[in-house]
Amino acid sequence: MPPFTLLPGTPSDLDEMVLVWIKAMDRDPYWKTWMGAMTDSQIFEWLRGNLRYRIVTGVELGVMQTWKMVDETNGKIVAWAGLSLPWPENLTDEERASLTSSWLPSEGGNKSSRDWYVDNVSPMVGAGGYDRSKHCRKSNLDFQFSKRSTSPTPNPAPANTPFSPPPVRQGSMVLPTYQRQGLMTVLSEKCNSIADAYGVPTYANARPGAARMFYNQGFEVCSVRDAELGQFDEGLRGKGELANGETRFWAMRREVGAKGERRILKWEI
Repeated sequence: MPPFTLLPGTPSDLDEMVLVWIKAMDRDPYWKTWMGAMTDSQIFEWLRGNLRYRIVTGVELGVMQTWKMVDETNGKIVAWAGLSLPWPENLTDEERASLTSSWLPSEGGNKSSRDWYVDNVSPMVGAGGYDRSKHCRKSNLDFQFSKRSTSPTPNPAPANTPFSPPPVRQGSMVLPTYQRQGLMTVLSEKCNSIADAYGVPTYANARPGAARMFYNQGFEVCSVRDAELGQFDEGLRGKGELANGETRFWAMRREVGAKGERRILKWEI
């Protein structure tokens, strides 16, 4: 296994992190329905625009962090995770607006997939007790929608500092050829330590593979939401990971200081 280094991300990492996201999500059938018939170049430019608020704007405003794993043999980013922390009260309305995106797909994409996610998955952590004014949040497939905004800060805040939205995970991506090497575990442990410094629970929306990892990091299942992929792409009907052919989204919560341990996630709830 090559040597890896954990480093803080920078705004200049945007393009490389976009490429990691695209390759990591290429195996996710729901993501495929969302992308629809968009070309590779369309997807790159669209995702670059939609990730800018978390990788560039949020970092520059000091309200968001990214962390990356770099393969020292080639200097490439092979995995990364984003974490948003509570916004300070002095953010302007314009700055707050810059920390969201519509995630509406470009021509050829499937708007119905995006809309279903907004209506069914984004609210899940709220139903599980998530409070934007108090808690952290992280996930492998998570979005800040411009009309359903939540958001983020990089270093532990001093006591009694007023905040609005709490920490939120802003993506957890590993290149397929580097998976199963413990890289996301290292990134998640880093994000967990930051959230623990705030002394508040952490929430996550997760897809199947990441749900297992989060569960082994001390997260508990709050709720699940299933979807029939054929609702968005008839060619994917019945091709989800569940026994009934549907696919699942997980809302999860980690208490402050929860320790990771190897556990079997009950798949069918």
